[in-house]
This record gives sequence, C-alpha cells and structure tokens, in this order.
Amino acid sequence: MRTRSLAYTAYMVFSIMASLTIAAIPAILLFGYFLRHFTNFLISLGFPFATLYDLARPLLEGTFDPLVIQYFWVFVLFVPVGLICYAVFLGFLLGMFKLSRRVIPFLQDGYYEAETEAWLLYEYYEVYYVLFPYFAGFFSVFLDTRPRHQAFGTKVGRSTIVGNGRLFNPERTIIGDNCFFGYNAILSGHVYEGRRLYLKTVRLGNNVTVGANAVILPGANIGDNVIIGANTVVPKDTTIPSNTIWVHGKAIPRGPESKEEILHQPIGGPPSLTSEDHVDTPENGERL
Repeated sequence: MRTRSLAYTAYMVFSIMASLTIAAIPAILLFGYFLRHFTNFLISLGFPFATLYDLARPLLEGTFDPLVIQYFWVFVLFVPVGLICYAVFLGFLLGMFKLSRRVIPFLQDGYYEAETEAWLLYEYYEVYYVLFPYFAGFFSVFLDTRPRHQAFGTKVGRSTIVGNGRLFNPERTIIGDNCFFGYNAILSGHVYEGRRLYLKTVRLGNNVTVGANAVILPGANIGDNVIIGANTVVPKDTTIPSNTIWVHGKAIPRGPESKEEILHQPIGGPPSLTSEDHVDTPENGERL
C-alpha cells in the first residue's frame, strides 16, 4: 500500500507540473504571434490605429527603445492581449487537470478509515479542483462559479445561480433547475467524523433557495420548492420534503402565498389587480 501511495503522490506532483507546462505552450505561442504581427495588423486597418501610430512615433523616437515603436500597439493594448493569452492558458490547464484526475480512482459513497490509501486518494482527487482557482486569478470571478463546477462534474439545472455558493465536491453534487445560493452557502459531499471520512452525493430539487452561510452535508436529499434558512445546517443523510422551509433543524411546511405577497413580488412586478383586490387609496385629499 505504501508503494502505491508513493506512486500516486509522485503522479499528482508530476501531472500538475506537466499540466502547467503544456498549458503554457499555446499561451506563449499566441503571445509571440501577437508580438510579431499585432502592430502591423492594426496599422494596416488604417484609421484610427495608423493615425495614432503616426502621431505617437515622432514623440517616442529618441526617448524610448526602438522595440517600443516596433511593437507599439502590443504595449498600448498589453492588458487585453495578456488577458487573452492567459485565458488560453487557463482553458488548456482546465483540460489537463480534468485528464490528470481520471488516473486517480474515484471512491464510491461510504465510510473510509483515516490514514488509508482510500483516504489519500480522495484528497488527491480533489486537489485539481481546489488548485485551479489559484491559477485563475482575475478570471476566478467567472470560472469559480458554475463553469468551473460543471467542468469538474457537477450536474446543474437550468437557470440555477451558484453565485458565491461553495461546492466542496462537484462530482458528488446534483442541483435542479431555478436554484439560488446565498453568500458562502456550502454544499459538501464529504464530512470527517473522528478518524473516518464519509462520502455521499448531495441532491437538490428544483426551485431551492439556500440561504447565506448555510451548510448542507453529504447525503442530504432536498425536495422541490424548499428554502434552506441562512446560517442553518442540514445534517448528513437528511431528507427534506418538498414545499418546506428548513430552519432550526426542522422542515416547516410552506403555506400558500398570501395576496399581499403575490402583489409585492420583487421580480417581474405585481400581476394585474382584480375587482376583488382591495387597494388603499387617499380619500378627501389625505396623504398616505
């Protein structure tokens, strides 16, 4: 077992270094292409690029290195050019990380003892998912949400907003349609219990709202039209029925919406009023 563990450790380190190297090659080649052709290409387009270049060239000659003039538009547009090249690097890195992770065995749901090969394999399997945002940098604003989670195995329904929610185990997370996650809401497909590791898939139905700082532990099965209160915990293997609100460890049935709630919906505006709806209006010139 020790030999296999050392082999997986060496593979993980090597695969990360190889992924970074391979992903950097197309990004460097693209930047070299920009460096060689970008300025001439923009000048060939004429106005305004050629005009601005002709105005700037006399001012730069004799003051800056000739390379600044030769690659004028690359220096001027360095930030967008650099971001494009870095985006290419991240795209290849994501693909390499996904390929590298396939070599490490995927553990089935269940309990695993501490300091065993299975425990170690679980940690290694998650390294690539956890490590990627550190390289994403600026792009983590976009890639640290739904695209990143889906790329590593999360099943996400339509119109679901992960936002600032945190998915600890994307490969053990299934989310339905029209779900919303508050700030720092956590879905975890694993939990440590003393010297044991417990793994199980988390499932959310449709139209589920998870409040800020809520924690949903492995094995939770949440029905449709459920609200998970902020700062609450859903224990492992808990089943929450549909049309309920989870607060203080209890699933409270949701009553039908009152007329006031329907008339004051924040999204989409209120529906048309009927003759039966009572609306308070000023009488005799009084102000409300």
